[in-house]
Amino acid sequence: MLLGVLLAVLVLYGLLLFWVLNERLREMHHLLQSLSKKVERIEGKLRGLPSTYEEEGKEWSVAEERFPVYTLESEVLKRKGEEE
Repeated sequence: MLLGVLLAVLVLYGLLLFWVLNERLREMHHLLQSLSKKVERIEGKLRGLPSTYEEEGKEWSVAEERFPVYTLESEVLKRKGEEE
């Protein structure tokens, strides 16, 4: 009798832990989806910037996932100048 009650309690505790873990995984999944959408929007904005530049005799493009910070800074400075 006591063994049956102990087994039932352990099974219920296991189900509770499974449910909590499942809820946490759902939250993480939704968080990762929202972050991936934000990254895609940022990549879309980066594609709108000048796509090629020359540095040390090499020509790179945004598609190669290399982008100079000074280009972003110059864009920000241009926009600040236009706003004022």
